[in-house]
Amino acid sequence: MKTLSVFLILVCLIGAIVGCGGSSDGPAKFPVSGKVTLDGEPLAEGDIIFRDVEGSAASAAGKIEEGEYSLRSTAGKKAVVITATKEIPGKTVVGGAPDDVPTPAIEQYLPAQYNTKTTLDANVSDSGSNEFSFELKSE
Repeated sequence: MKTLSVFLILVCLIGAIVGCGGSSDGPAKFPVSGKVTLDGEPLAEGDIIFRDVEGSAASAAGKIEEGEYSLRSTAGKKAVVITATKEIPGKTVVGGAPDDVPTPAIEQYLPAQYNTKTTLDANVSDSGSNEFSFELKSE
């Protein structure tokens, strides 16, 4: 559970870093969009990250809402990470401080092949369409 929490915090930080800035002095970014389904149905909500395979460009992140996402990414081969979490009914998490309020426990419900051990990829082009759809399957 601790690993999942660290992973989710990392995803949020990457999203915050990618969303910051706005300087036109950086590398060119191109619109990327598409659809994400789980077992044939639109993924209600989640996060998507396009991570540069070479490690030379910043990652690009976006929200998935009702099975659709859009973001801006540098061109090139990307490893795609998709995460989605849900509350675990009846479970809560309490921090170490005496005044911590219990919060609902959450879990990553997509298989690791779509996030921590992703097998998904995309090649973002500097010209043409950058629409990528991902059809995910539950385990």
